[in-house]
Amino acid sequence: MGYMLSNIAVFMLLSFLAMYFIYKPAINKYMQTLEIKLTSLVFPYVLAVYTVCAVAAYFTLETNDFIEPITLIRMAAPPVLAAVIYAAVMLFSKSVIYAIVAVAVGITVWLQPIGIGNAFPYDPLLVRLGLFVWALVFCLGSRIMNLLPHTFVFPNIVILGGLIMLALIGASPLYIAVCAAILIGILAAYMSMNYYNISIDLDDGSCVAISYLICSLLLMNAGEFCFPSCVILTLIFWAEILAALYNRFVVTHLGALSENTNFFFAARRHTLQTLSTAVFKIGIVLLLLAWFQLFSVNPYSLPLIALCIVLWLDGTLGRKENTPYTLADINRQFIRDVKQNINDFKKLFNSETKDKQ
Repeated sequence: MGYMLSNIAVFMLLSFLAMYFIYKPAINKYMQTLEIKLTSLVFPYVLAVYTVCAVAAYFTLETNDFIEPITLIRMAAPPVLAAVIYAAVMLFSKSVIYAIVAVAVGITVWLQPIGIGNAFPYDPLLVRLGLFVWALVFCLGSRIMNLLPHTFVFPNIVILGGLIMLALIGASPLYIAVCAAILIGILAAYMSMNYYNISIDLDDGSCVAISYLICSLLLMNAGEFCFPSCVILTLIFWAEILAALYNRFVVTHLGALSENTNFFFAARRHTLQTLSTAVFKIGIVLLLLAWFQLFSVNPYSLPLIALCIVLWLDGTLGRKENTPYTLADINRQFIRDVKQNINDFKKLFNSETKDKQ
C-alpha cells in the first residue's frame, strides 16, 4: 500500500508541477494579447505532459499485476490516437471527426485482451462491440459537459480518483492508477489557473481528446474483473446525457444538449464553488457504489441502481425551483419522502380494511 501511494503521489505531483509551470506562461501571454493561438490551447500541453509521465511510469513501475499482461502498444497507442483525434476535431468536418474517433476507439477496444478477467458472460466479440459503443458515446458525448471547465474537469477527476481507489484495494493494476493520477495532476493544474476567473476555456477538441485518454484507461480494465465498477464511475456523464436528451426532446424542445443538462440549470443558480462541491459529493456516492460492485454477484444490478440514484441526485441539483442541494439536505428530503409514502400506504390500507368490515 505504501509503495502504491508513494508512486501515485509522486506522479500526481510531478504532472501538476509540469503542467502548471509549462502552461502558466501561455495563459499569461494570452491574457495580454487575447489572441487564440496554438500555443495557448490546452490539449497540446496536456498531451505532452501525459505522454512523458505515462512512458516514464511504464518503464519504471512493475506491471505484473495485470491479469492480461500490458504491452508496449497498449501503452503507446492512446497518446498517439489522442493526438490524431485532437487534430481531426481542429481540421475536419463533423462526419470525418466521428469516423476518426470511431476508428480510434475501435483500435483501443481491439487492443484490450478480453480473457479470464471478462466480467460479462458473453462471447468476447459481443463484449467488444458493447465496449465500442459505450466508449464511442462517452468520447463524443463528453462535449455536453463542457458548459464550464468545472463541469467537465471535476466529473472526470471523480472518474480518475475512482481508478486510483480500485488500485489501492487491489482491484485494478498500479499502472492504470498512476496514469489516472497523472491526468488528475494535469487537470488540477489547469483548474488552479482557471477556477475563479476562466482565462482559457476547453475547446471541443480538448474535451474529446481528454475524454478519449480517460476512456482508454477505463478500457484497460476491461479484462480485470473490475470493469463494472468503472462503468459506475462514469455514471455522472450518463446521467447528464440522459437528462439532456429528456429535457431537449420532451420538456424544452429548444437549445443544444449542453443547454439542457442538469449542470447547466445548476450553474445558472449556484456559485462555481457550490457546483463543484455538489459534483464531488455525487462522486463520493459513486465511489462507494463502485466499491460495493466489486462484491456484487452480477455486473448489471448495481450499475442500474446507481444510475437511478445519480439521476435523482443530478435532478435535485438541476431543479429550477429553490430546493435543497447539499447532500445532507438531499438525504433529509429523501427520508421525509419515504416516511410520507409509508404514512400514505398505512392510511390507504386502513381505509380499505374499514370498508371491508
